Amino acid sequence: MRIQSRMFFSFVALLLLGVALLSFSYNTYRQQAAGSSVTIDLSTPEMTSQFSTGATHTQDDNVSYTTSGKQLLQSALVYQNVFMMGWGSENPEPSPGLYDWGDLDARVQHMRDTGATMMISLCCAPDWMKGGQPGETDWSKLTDAPLPDNYADFAELAKQVALRYRDVKYFQVWDEMKGFWSNSLNRWNYEGYTQMYNAVYDAIKSVRPDAKIGGPYVNIASSATYPTSTPAERSLDQSALAVLSYWLSHKHGADFIVVDGGPGPRDDVLNSGVTNEFAAGQFYADAANWIRKQPGGETLPLGWAEWYPGSSQDWNELDHFNAVMANDMIYTLKSGAFYAFPWGTQGDSSGFNLPETIMTSQGQPTPQYYTLKAFKDYFGPGTRLYKATSSSPDITVLASSAKTMLVNHLGSSQTVNVNSTQVTLQPFQVLVIDTPALAATPSRSWAYEYTPVHNAAHNVFITHPPHTSIRNDERKK
Repeated sequence: MRIQSRMFFSFVALLLLGVALLSFSYNTYRQQAAGSSVTIDLSTPEMTSQFSTGATHTQDDNVSYTTSGKQLLQSALVYQNVFMMGWGSENPEPSPGLYDWGDLDARVQHMRDTGATMMISLCCAPDWMKGGQPGETDWSKLTDAPLPDNYADFAELAKQVALRYRDVKYFQVWDEMKGFWSNSLNRWNYEGYTQMYNAVYDAIKSVRPDAKIGGPYVNIASSATYPTSTPAERSLDQSALAVLSYWLSHKHGADFIVVDGGPGPRDDVLNSGVTNEFAAGQFYADAANWIRKQPGGETLPLGWAEWYPGSSQDWNELDHFNAVMANDMIYTLKSGAFYAFPWGTQGDSSGFNLPETIMTSQGQPTPQYYTLKAFKDYFGPGTRLYKATSSSPDITVLASSAKTMLVNHLGSSQTVNVNSTQVTLQPFQVLVIDTPALAATPSRSWAYEYTPVHNAAHNVFITHPPHTSIRNDERKK
């Protein structure tokens, strides 16, 4: 009897244990199936976008002149920028008063042909303004600054550029303080730069009051390890902040502020010192917040002339970088910036450059092309943006009332419920969906799906509910 009783109780204990294990497994399965949640509060906008896409042309962007290249530029970019001299433009004034506009004419026409909002970076200076001989161009000295006695000559050249290209609205003055480092002072010669800037500003405004002129085009770097609680005034490059402070206080005028850089050491354009690559997007918000606290920097529009998201990764995956780029562009947009220019538009046969561009050397679109096109099409100036809260630190979200962009930080799939609508994110995927309404009572949800197109297809999708999907990256046959 005792044996039977013990067997009975043992059976009951095992049964209860089995029920508990089944319950635990089921709950775990439900939690895994449910995934992360994203809640978009559509009751009140939290900000309005001022952001437009763009890029700077370099000497390597030959395929952008082809039919397919022009189509990609026009579809994905709002702004296009070229340099007055260098990076694809010949010397526009090899001797005093003797102008050679051939290259710059062609490059500006290319921007016109592709429907761009055009911009010219007023850099660099002819040799004779830097102590060289008239008629000679030594490209090894391209980044030397004009001599102070020639600031007026450089301003006159800038004025002639503005007069010749009256449909170019935006002008960035100089480039990364090139040639303005003072060894004796062990800092940037921001007094000299500002003197030259003011000469340029006054010269252009005297004949083109409609022109939009910005500076100081200084490179901002960061010593922070993200995520960080270090205040921006300590983590950001102090030498760059000194340039901004002086320029803001002593400029004759400006229509916008120009900076460049990324969340890593100065002169490391790939920002390979960045460890937490997605958290490092906070750099762009930190830089903007610091500028907004400075006298004179409170309200001027802010643009990034060269924009370098970073990672310690060895860049060999386009989808991976595209996810980092989309994440950082969301931070940049939310900081109130009105443009951010990747360097170049053409990469190698896969699209790699610094480290990715919008097209390959064959004129085919890359993942970055589709992401920039989504920013242009759905999150441009005037778009009201709404607060989006994610339960996962591995998803970045940007939401309007019409569209939501989701960025997967992981090299594995994630399931996420967006306002109770289930969505599956593929590894490092940048996904744009129609923004679901927040359901009071969750109903049967449907999943966004996609159908693979080509083995080399990219990881950016535009989806349309319910039960239909469009993969936005089919290569041209």
